[in-house]
Amino acid sequence: MLLLGSLITYLLVKLLSANAEIADCSFFDTVDISLGQRLSNGSYLYEGLLIPAHLTDVYEFKLLPNGGKEQVPSHVRGCACKLRTCVRFCCPHDNLMDGGACVPNMTAEEQEILNPFLNVTLADGSVVQRHFRKDLIVQGDLPSPSCKMFSLDNRQKLEEYTLFENGTFLRHFHNVYLDKREYCLQHLTFQDNDDYSIRITPHNCLIEPKRMGQTVVMIISLICMLLTMAVFLCVRKLRNLDGKCLVCYVACLFFGYLMLLLNLWQLSISFCHTAGFLGYFFVMAAFFWLSVMSRHLWRFLTTPKTPSDGAFLRYSCFAWGMALALTGVTFLADRVIGSDAWRPYMGNAGHCWISTYSWSAMLYFYGPMLIIILFNITMFTLTAKYFIDLKLALRKIARNSGLEQKMKSDKINYIQLLALFTLMGISWSIEIFNYLYQNDDLWVNVVGSYFNWSQGIIIFVLFILKPKTLRLIKEQILPQKKGLCLKLSANLPSVCSETISNTPSPIRMSMKL
Repeated sequence: MLLLGSLITYLLVKLLSANAEIADCSFFDTVDISLGQRLSNGSYLYEGLLIPAHLTDVYEFKLLPNGGKEQVPSHVRGCACKLRTCVRFCCPHDNLMDGGACVPNMTAEEQEILNPFLNVTLADGSVVQRHFRKDLIVQGDLPSPSCKMFSLDNRQKLEEYTLFENGTFLRHFHNVYLDKREYCLQHLTFQDNDDYSIRITPHNCLIEPKRMGQTVVMIISLICMLLTMAVFLCVRKLRNLDGKCLVCYVACLFFGYLMLLLNLWQLSISFCHTAGFLGYFFVMAAFFWLSVMSRHLWRFLTTPKTPSDGAFLRYSCFAWGMALALTGVTFLADRVIGSDAWRPYMGNAGHCWISTYSWSAMLYFYGPMLIIILFNITMFTLTAKYFIDLKLALRKIARNSGLEQKMKSDKINYIQLLALFTLMGISWSIEIFNYLYQNDDLWVNVVGSYFNWSQGIIIFVLFILKPKTLRLIKEQILPQKKGLCLKLSANLPSVCSETISNTPSPIRMSMKL
């Protein structure tokens, strides 16, 4: 029994020592201080920093990227990050990062061109420069982040970042905060023309977007857009000027959203810039077609003159031409302008769309969008004023059933387009608000985004599922016969109105209703 008790005690001691950790100190705030100088009172002197005994302990494990533990030879670790700012390196401090791998033993020439300073933001918001070896504690033995990583070049506006003294890392592009589990720093070589430089560069986890919900909604929306275009193109009575304008509008939305969907799943990387400009062109063209529809409705209702045969051609030249002009200006600006504040950054950092994280988006994307929305508000307000004035005029004169019927029909068309514009205007206005606020997780932006992706579904419900359109579809598929069929006897063929048979028959007659 004594032997068994001793064995159990030994195993418990080994188990406790194997899982020993410094109280109130995360593993990611510790460094291996085995090579430091141990003083008589149990404290350690490590790289000029005195670490008290209560902030040290013997560890027999190391953390794995997935959070698990792996047994290793016992070593002493100290909670140095509670006493001095630490920087979390991907590899030992004398390694270079090349192609995602650590390359040991920097040459003397490489060490000479190395920029050893880091900008660190203190708790009071001030920014100071710190030498990575003299002023900071380097952590080079922490587990590598278990994610797909990429480096940042803070010379680029969209790749700026902030390193805080508590070890937190802020990536400005997505406004996301990362802890030491999600990023690391390492020396990286940069080439500027014929010059080379080595800087301490962050390598951080790629935050994958939650795209399944968006994908499902957008695919359903795209299908609804195709069905809407098919109905308006196949039903003869819908192929009027209004129908043609709506088809062009829906077609622009379809191709614009298709580019967004390809970008979401990174399927357009091979033609990223082209996909970005195509998506931009079709989205802007959709807005111009919406403005064409609002102006056409106002002009059609307020003037007795019917649209000429060349109206659709004029509308097409305006909508497609303005979208093409804006795309051309944006293309030239992206190629010529070097200033970060004025460049649209189309297709930057693998994002096959115009950059919506810089203020230049207001100039090239959200600004024109806002102007068109204000124009549409003006057109629909003028049209509403027309209906109010007409209703008051009808009350003053004798009731005219023809005028009232026409007014009701026009009012239905107006209400439908007003509903379309209101829904589209609200969704895109939320997009502008999201851009200004720069917070994708705000609930109003999440709801607005799903609302925006559902535009094809909304259009299908408004214009295809209404009774008049369903009746026209039914008439197109099952045309009503305008004649009357008679059967004189069981032995004689049927005689139908508006039908003249070329075959001799005892009785041939034609009857029209």
